[in-house]
Order: sequence, then C-alpha cells, then structure tokens
Amino acid sequence: DSEATSFAAYSLFSADSHNYTMQEFALRYFRKPQTLLAQAGRGANDKAEVSLVQYTKVRGQDPIQESLLSLSNEDINRKAVAGFKALMQFMGDQPKPRGKDELDLLYELLTLCREDLRDEMYCQVIKQVTGHPQPNHCVLGWNVLSLFTGFFAPSTTLMPYVTKFLQDSSPSQELARSSQENLQRTVKYGGRHKLPPPGEMQAFLKGQAVRSLLIHLPGGVDYRTNVQTFTVAGEVLEELCGQMGITDSQEVQEFALFLIKGEGELVRPLSPHEYLNSAVTDKDMSLHSRRLGWETPLHFDHPTYTETHYGQVLRDYLQGKLMISAQADAQLARLAALQHLRKASKSLPSEQELLVYIPKPLQQQVNIANIRSLVGQELRQMQGYSAQRAQIDFIESTTQLPLFGYTVYVVLRVSKLSLPGPILLGLNRQHLVLMDSSSQRLCCSIPLRDLQRLHLLSPLEDNGAPGLELNYGSADNPHTIWLELPQAQELKHTIVFLLEDSMSSTQWPGLS
Repeated sequence: DSEATSFAAYSLFSADSHNYTMQEFALRYFRKPQTLLAQAGRGANDKAEVSLVQYTKVRGQDPIQESLLSLSNEDINRKAVAGFKALMQFMGDQPKPRGKDELDLLYELLTLCREDLRDEMYCQVIKQVTGHPQPNHCVLGWNVLSLFTGFFAPSTTLMPYVTKFLQDSSPSQELARSSQENLQRTVKYGGRHKLPPPGEMQAFLKGQAVRSLLIHLPGGVDYRTNVQTFTVAGEVLEELCGQMGITDSQEVQEFALFLIKGEGELVRPLSPHEYLNSAVTDKDMSLHSRRLGWETPLHFDHPTYTETHYGQVLRDYLQGKLMISAQADAQLARLAALQHLRKASKSLPSEQELLVYIPKPLQQQVNIANIRSLVGQELRQMQGYSAQRAQIDFIESTTQLPLFGYTVYVVLRVSKLSLPGPILLGLNRQHLVLMDSSSQRLCCSIPLRDLQRLHLLSPLEDNGAPGLELNYGSADNPHTIWLELPQAQELKHTIVFLLEDSMSSTQWPGLS
C-alpha cells in the first residue's frame, strides 16, 4: 500500500472508530469462520466468535494446521503455519528448537511479516496477546507487535482494525501505546525497511532501545539527543531547531542533517523520513547539521541560533566561498573588525593576527597594512558592541555577497569553461550556478527542475578528483556538462535531496 493510501485508511478510521473490532475482522476475513462457528453449536456461538481472535493454548508440534487468513497458495500457507509456531516459541508458549534463540526467532517473524504475510502475522500476534494468561509471555508478544508496527504497516483493509485494537488496549498496556505511536510513524514516514543489526535487536529485547547521538552544529556547538528504534531524521531536526528558537515548519525544512563517514569518505544529507538507526550504523559515522535554504527571513532572537548561523557563514567566508574582491578593502576591514569584536578583543590586531580574519584565497593578494588602518577606524566606531551584536552584523553584512544563501563547492574543472582559476559552484533550492571566482562573473545557471540525470565519474588521472556529469534541458534541446571536484559524491547527494521536495523518482529519472 502506498503511504497516501495508508494515511487515508488511518484517517478514515479516526473519523469513525465505533466499529472495527478484531472480532468483526475475523468473522469477515478469517479462513472459514462460519464453519468453525457452526461446529461450536448454537449456544456457544458468542464464545466461539471471541475465540477467533483470542489466545488459545495449543498442544502438539503444529499449533495451527493452516493460516488464519485465506492465502493465495500452499507455500505461503506453510510459511504462515511455521510463523505461528515461531511466535509461540518466542513467547515461551512452546519450547525453542535446538540451535535457535530469541533473536533467531524474532528475525524469522520480522522476515515473514516483511514478505507476503504481513496481515497474517499481525493477526497471529494480536490473537496470541489477547487474553494471554501469563503476563511475562504476553509482553514478549507485545514486543513483536511493537516491532511490526514500526517496520511495516498492515494493509488498508486491516489498518483500522489494528488501530482500534491498539487504542482499546492502550489504557492497560504501555506497549500498546508505543505500538500505536510506531504505527502512526510508519504511516507518516513509510516504515523502517531494513531489519536492524543483531546488536540493536538485543538492546531492544533488553529494554535498552534508547540511544544517545551527538549532533555537531556550525560554530563548534554540539547537541546531544536520545533516539529510539523508530526515530526519523525529521523528528530530531525539529527538536534541534526548537532548541534554537525555530518554530516555523517552513524554516525547519531549510535545515538538514548530514551524515559524515570517517574523514569525509561519505557525506550526504539525510531525508527527513530516514530512520536514524538505519543510517548511523558505524562508529566512525557522525551527524552534522547545517542550513541549506535561506528563504525564510533571519531572526536573531536566540543565542544558539545566532551562534550557529555565524559559525556557518564565517566558515564559508574564510574559505573564500562567498566571493569578495581582494580590492574591497573597506568591506574586508569591516568584516575583520566584527570577527575581532566577536572574540571580545578591542585592541587593534597585528597584521599577522589580521590575516586570520581574511578569506584564505585572498591572504596573499590584499594590502594588509591598509586594511589594518581601516580596521582601527571600524573598531573606534563600534565601541560598545557586544559579541552577539558583532555576530549579527557580520551575518547581515555578508548577505550582500554574491553567493550568500548558497551551498558552495570549489570546482577544479568544468567541461564547457576554460578559466585560469577554480570555479565556484553555488547550489540552492532553485538552481545551480557556476561563477568565476576572480571576476565574480556568472558563467552558467541551471534550474534544478531542468536536471534529467546525474552520473558520478571516475577521476581522469591518478590521484585526481572525481567528477559529476549533469544532463539537463529538454528532449528537444538536451545539454550535458561535467564538473571535476573532490566533493562530487556529496554534491550529487545534495542535489537529489533538494529535488526530492518537489519531484518524485518517477518524475525525475536521475534520482535513481
């Protein structure tokens, strides 16, 4: 079922929740329920109806002879019978087979639910936790159901019945409440498709599903948060933005969590729907947050907001990514003075100290003595500035620079351009631009909506940088351009991330 269809079924149920009991579902969809009721006799009908979806103690090697639901073929039916047996073994209602432990049985159940038996496995677990006489066995069944709801949504037919069951069970069963939250997440975000590694599953079984993650923000700010088995990136991003005083959902969407592996072997933004425990799987992986969109007006009403924005803008400025001329002495001096005041330093910096405040590509080109004189004038005019006001003024001053508001990459070579120095590539939600860093001339602009395909290229020479080929334009007027840059893979991931907000993979083949 599509996410939209599942959500429609969920919404429909929420509007009309007086029916949809599992007993009603069993009467309509279980295998031959009327025959079972007839065999029970007229006086026992009510009891027989209840027993369809209630725990029953089953003896023998095969707890059930056939699936609860009418299934399409005999092979799937055999899997359903094996699934019920594995469920009873996991719950402790039957002895575990030799060579299998709880973890093996749990993976077996999750694998069956992931394949062709989703509704069947949901029904089996719900039946076995309903009226179970042994609480310690019952809670194991609820653990299974909690995992099912976080990984896979039931069909739209079964969805309202499962939701009603969880709602009715919530007052007395904490795991029913967490299952209900998991199901809401699955409907909203699509479910966690990859089964977790054994270490995470062991922690879940021990009740240790909470995991601490550290998120690095620009400016040296770190934020620690706790995530659980089914926490998605969008939830953490919303929490993180809340800590910076950001409440507007549109502004939250302008931020992204980036996953970085090792020293940068992999750098990619995480989709808001991505499950963090499926993404952050290795010890050498770290999470970093940065702003990708700058459409929402900036507001400096929270110190952490100011600090992180200053950190991101300062880093880009000092790396030479915001494009400022070596001849713009007055502008360079003002931005240097604001950086100096940010450090709560009021004395005039030496020429050597001043170089730290100049973009690295310009340090050998500027007239440092002249800039130092201008910095002295700026510092006299800025007497009384607080460190926070210096940060805010710095950000507001850089908004006038050509590539402010873009994510900027340094491109070494471009197929269609022959320029002596590196090219700066700016990327935002609307387009990709290429600019000559020396002349500040716009060389090329490509609307993101025109991109048709992205293709990573191997380095042209030994120890060279990889490349990215872009196919864009229309079928009648196609264009191709390739870029050589060390961050080719990161650039591709970031372009795809920005496009996912406006296009689906079926509309834009390059997403694959």
